[in-house]
Amino acid sequence: MLPQAGALQATVAALLLQLVLSTDPLLTVLRREGFTEFSRLLEGPAGASIRNACPRRIILFTPTNDAIARANSCTLSRRDDPPAPDQYSCPADQAVPGPIVVKRRSTITTTPGAVALANFLNDPQWVNLGPGQNSSVVQKNVPNAGLGTVLTGLGNIVKITGLDIPFECGVIRPVSGTFILPRLLSETLPALGLDKALDALQRTGLLAEIDGQPGITFLAPDDSVFPGLPVDQLADLLRRHIIVGPPAYTPTLDDGESFTTLAGTTVRVTVNGPDYSVGGARILAGDAVIKNGVIHTVDRIITDGGSGSGSGSSSATPTTTRSATATSPASTIVTAGAALSASLSVSGVVGMLAAVVGYHLV
Repeated sequence: MLPQAGALQATVAALLLQLVLSTDPLLTVLRREGFTEFSRLLEGPAGASIRNACPRRIILFTPTNDAIARANSCTLSRRDDPPAPDQYSCPADQAVPGPIVVKRRSTITTTPGAVALANFLNDPQWVNLGPGQNSSVVQKNVPNAGLGTVLTGLGNIVKITGLDIPFECGVIRPVSGTFILPRLLSETLPALGLDKALDALQRTGLLAEIDGQPGITFLAPDDSVFPGLPVDQLADLLRRHIIVGPPAYTPTLDDGESFTTLAGTTVRVTVNGPDYSVGGARILAGDAVIKNGVIHTVDRIITDGGSGSGSGSSSATPTTTRSATATSPASTIVTAGAALSASLSVSGVVGMLAAVVGYHLV
């Protein structure tokens, strides 16, 4: 099926769902549609928050039986750890459209419809974003991925495999795999191939500070552009790449918006066709979710605010400035994930289910 056709079908289906939603309970619909393993997980205590989500409308990102079986395999690698139940659910009333779609070390494509989905996951073991802040995933519509993809922890990408299936409190959105729980910055950088950034943070003594800082966005220079500098110069340079405050997921970036960095400098978002830049550094791969925020891989070192040569409002006064005192945008969506391994601790199972549920109007 052509990507455009898939996107059109998804749009039509969403419109129809707004008119007529199923009145069948969640577990009934899951079993009927063949998601028996996920249904079984939700039947336990870990799935209570999702089963009791009504009257709130939610999106439930639902892994197939095969995906859950793979996650339960005794040969799991670190990147294959199953996500928490609370990751799979998103409240449906706060979606933020966004145009940016990026994929690591590949051509950047711009499409409408990207959203940051805040999930039910708020366990301190997996989330450190500040009081009352839940974790998030980012859904993007990618031309070569049919119905789109979802970016989770460790830079993991899961494909949406089917159209929305309505139930009494929202929709089930089938996905090809399980979500990865968010990890520390220090654990995620190696998974993204950003070894030089990790080494620089360690050498400057900034890593421990940043790993424990609630709410950050790290604009991580790609290994190919990382400079060899003395430690004292390197520390100041790294601070220019760290934004403290609500995570700046790519769907929430506005052209002309500015952010205050840990160094006290201001970096500005610019848009030039399909290219998105912050502080003059173009985002090569965005939205690797971490325990305390998000990582974007960028193509250059940020030495100043870098307005770039963007279009639209990028040539005018910045429309918004975010800093450590800012609050999360009301439009950010909450998502939640699913427990996938019988061998996991109770907190791990609850966390996985929390990640699959998202609040998003249907």
